[in-house]
Amino acid sequence: MKLHKIAIVTAMEQEAHAVCPAPQLEENSAFPILRGTLKNNVSYRCVVSGIGIKRAAEATKLLCTQKPDLILSVGVSGGLAPGLSAGTIVAGTSILSDIEEFESWLEGAAEAQMRSGLIPDCGKIQCGKLFTARKPVLCAQDKLFIHERTGALAVDMESIAVASTAQKMGIPFGCIRAISDDSNRGIPKESLAGVDESGKTQLGPILKAIAKRPGLIFELIPMGRDYSKALKALGEIFG
Repeated sequence: MKLHKIAIVTAMEQEAHAVCPAPQLEENSAFPILRGTLKNNVSYRCVVSGIGIKRAAEATKLLCTQKPDLILSVGVSGGLAPGLSAGTIVAGTSILSDIEEFESWLEGAAEAQMRSGLIPDCGKIQCGKLFTARKPVLCAQDKLFIHERTGALAVDMESIAVASTAQKMGIPFGCIRAISDDSNRGIPKESLAGVDESGKTQLGPILKAIAKRPGLIFELIPMGRDYSKALKALGEIFG
């Protein structure tokens, strides 16, 4: 199937701007929406949903009303599988979750073909199971536990909701994620204050956290470098 228009859901502003070439901002929407055209002349609309399954589901419903050929969940993820370094791109062939209101999602053959046709280097991307968590997974031990229990490559907080909503509305779905923190890296809880629930970056709370615990900066600097690697990788997925 030839794709003419796609929809993209990202949780954070930085993810949207990394993945969307030459975007224009749509006005008067419940969520920020960017629109434009990819290099292959496929048009896109990208919504910044904010953090978590509820916002992701609402944002996906908004995009599905336009009947895109394919809807994608795109963004950064925590690495679960050993050996996946920051900036590694993974594609979901299934999405698992412990969130009781969602059933697992499994990619169909037609959806896999759409994903492969849309992303030039898709044949080089590691594909496999992904996991959606209700809360951030901050501890390296917890990452290892989820991987051993499920076999998932990476974890996020939105993809299962995007997949479920798209499926209910009859829209094909795909998921592309960039690793921002590998399976060995723990995430300081103070870093969560750097993004609000709408997906916007907040510097003030991070500076306050550093003032209270100066050693935090030595944890945040390598995290920031790896996050930048993930954003750069997202910016290259459409060629």
